[in-house]
Amino acid sequence: MKKLVIFIVIIFLVVLIGTNVLKSTFNVETEKSALPTTVYEYDGDLVLLTQQYLIEIANPTTTEDDKYSLTEQFLNVMLLDSIQTNLNEEYNPLSDCETDSCQYIASDNKGYIEYAFIELNEDNQAVLTISLGRNQYPDIETAIYMIFDVDISLVEMSMILTLDQMYINETEIKKDHLDRLFNYLNKNDIEAMITEGTLDLGEYTYTVPLITE
Repeated sequence: MKKLVIFIVIIFLVVLIGTNVLKSTFNVETEKSALPTTVYEYDGDLVLLTQQYLIEIANPTTTEDDKYSLTEQFLNVMLLDSIQTNLNEEYNPLSDCETDSCQYIASDNKGYIEYAFIELNEDNQAVLTISLGRNQYPDIETAIYMIFDVDISLVEMSMILTLDQMYINETEIKKDHLDRLFNYLNKNDIEAMITEGTLDLGEYTYTVPLITE
């Protein structure tokens, strides 16, 4: 799930580019209470938990509504596992630990990434919220919202997330802006870093197999 790390870093750069001009437009506070409590309080193996969710999602007797509810839980577990595996193994903002390493996904003297979690909206789209900011002038606290269409295919036994819209607070970031940003990067190198599932930065999709080997 290194894609999550990559996206956080890249989108953080987008935010920093805009803060000097549109600070008032980007300012927004994300409350800790929005985090999925059951995920952060789970004290077992997160990888085994994701496999359990995948089995339930792939079960043909699981209702459509339950599939999307399970998908939300699955994505949040995968997100937390990705953060703790690839970025910060101490990260758990709902724990009693008050150090920066526990409370922030990543931080330094230039800025911080505080929370990242996923919720399904009324259209059963996955909304990834990333709260971040900087303490230096111009100081800012903002949030990135990445909205994905979710397609669960029991025929292909896969879950496909396709980026639909992206916002910094209420300001939409068009896909052509992302395209221009990626022109400065090597997409093949980024996609090759993915060790689980398939990331396509041309189509902005991420495919997760429902059956893991």
